[in-house]
Amino acid sequence: MSEQIKQKSTLSYFNTFFLFFGISVIIEFFYMGVLGIVQGTTLTILELSLSFDNAVVNALILVNMPPLWRKRFLTWGMLIAVFGVRLIFPILIVFATTDLSFVESFSLAINNPAEYEKVIMASHHIVMAFGGVFLLMIFLSFLFNENKDVHWIASIEEYASRWSSVGDLKILIAILTVALIGLYAPSEISIDGVITKIDKADIVLPMIYGILLYLSIEFLRGILEDDGQKHDSDDMETEREKIEHVASSKLAKGGLASFIYLELIDMSFSFDGVLGAFAVSQNIIIIMLGLGAGAFAVRNLTILMVDRGTVAEYRYLEHGAMWSIGLLAISMIVQIFVHLPHGLIIAFAIIPIAIAFIQSVKENKLDGENKIDI
Repeated sequence: MSEQIKQKSTLSYFNTFFLFFGISVIIEFFYMGVLGIVQGTTLTILELSLSFDNAVVNALILVNMPPLWRKRFLTWGMLIAVFGVRLIFPILIVFATTDLSFVESFSLAINNPAEYEKVIMASHHIVMAFGGVFLLMIFLSFLFNENKDVHWIASIEEYASRWSSVGDLKILIAILTVALIGLYAPSEISIDGVITKIDKADIVLPMIYGILLYLSIEFLRGILEDDGQKHDSDDMETEREKIEHVASSKLAKGGLASFIYLELIDMSFSFDGVLGAFAVSQNIIIIMLGLGAGAFAVRNLTILMVDRGTVAEYRYLEHGAMWSIGLLAISMIVQIFVHLPHGLIIAFAIIPIAIAFIQSVKENKLDGENKIDI
């Protein structure tokens, strides 16, 4: 099996991406001509850039899933990612925030893209509040872990680990964030240059729902970990160990639980990309095809990382991904009120992972030299 993995070329991992991308280009051309291809390709690059950290996090979960569920991650998971998140989710936003029915919301997206974009952007602060706090909870769970032995940014991570023994600081910080935003949030925001009045409850409630979703997932983990032995998730060194234990528990042997957990996290990474896509195109079909192709590339990259053992081999890669999640969470919370340039968000997604990778390579090289000396 290992020999087959070694013999498999890097490009061959991206066969499904090339296939979907080729089909997307054809559809985009017949749908909107050259402009459709340009917009779709731009969205594919945007999605891949924003979601590179997603591939690393996915690999942490996928590494212990059975081969059958890895395949389903590329089939069922892609149906959810492409059609569920990139097509249905934006339509559900319109459905939930207007008096339109689901069919009318879908018709608006297809027949009146300009008006559809206005409705979507009017809900931008709601989605950013929900997704931002959910990702913040993931980052804080990683940061405040008293049993974490490996520290990348030692001055911060070691200090946070020591303080984590005092109490559940991630909940305290998350609730404090919600309280401060609820207290100081303005009653009006700028949407496409137009000052629009908002209800603070439209910000506070989605943030609370984001915290509840994270805690619900942690509760599900606790149930899955209860496989006849006593396991305290706080005794596990890293977020990776928590995920690996869930993946190896009796109820998760078939991979279903890990698959659900993976899809929930994967969805949270997509919020910013889906909303940001409207800056490139207002056509829901072009958005779905462009972002969908990028989602295929991210999943193929995840499988490559799992087969090559990339996350395990580079000790700080997980840390880089988690710091990237933290920066992305902060950017989403900031974007409740102010739009940030896509270039800055892409930097948040890529730079921490790139630095962590480089430092991991250096550490591996030093370890190799030390072994030779011994």
